Amino acid sequence: MRSTNLFTIALAVLTAPLHAQTKPVPEPITPPARTFHDPRSGINFQVPAGWDLSRKDHEVSSFSQDARSTTRTTQLRAVANITFNPFPQTTFSGALFYVSLTPRLSDADCARQVSAKNPRPVATTQVSGIPFTHGYDEHGGVCVESRDEIYTALHNGSCYRFDLVVNTFCGGDVSGVRDMNERQFEAIRKRLEAILATVQFDK
Repeated sequence: MRSTNLFTIALAVLTAPLHAQTKPVPEPITPPARTFHDPRSGINFQVPAGWDLSRKDHEVSSFSQDARSTTRTTQLRAVANITFNPFPQTTFSGALFYVSLTPRLSDADCARQVSAKNPRPVATTQVSGIPFTHGYDEHGGVCVESRDEIYTALHNGSCYRFDLVVNTFCGGDVSGVRDMNERQFEAIRKRLEAILATVQFDK
């Protein structure tokens, strides 16, 4: 009986770190959730709790590096970025929701942005009742370091664009963390899509 108890205790001690790693990360409540409104573009969307918002490039990211098919006349209106890591034992390094517009762009050139860097089949997705062209771009050296879901539409004479970006770093085996798996990628993408689902345009 005693040997059985010792075995049970030893097993619990050995597996405790594994259980600790699989516990979900508590969702932060700060910064609080709030509504963003951009008078220039007429775009409104909900910023979730635990996400920051910036109106300027290079404060939290580099827009041209994450959204590679934009033009020099594209105007960044806002970027929301996650402030916590839902998967701290992985190579996840950030998620960003970009809002931008390009004035005086043709419908064809606006739609072409979704596949300009990596030509792939595109789809049409409704965003607040407006049909957007949807494609994606991904790039990196040793591994896929960035995945960008791109949505564009010509609206009110400008090309409106949303970029849903997930960034990672390579070398998980070396650094002691695991590469993100498809389930984890999908979970981050769902967070970004949830923000996109709140987008509204001024009447």
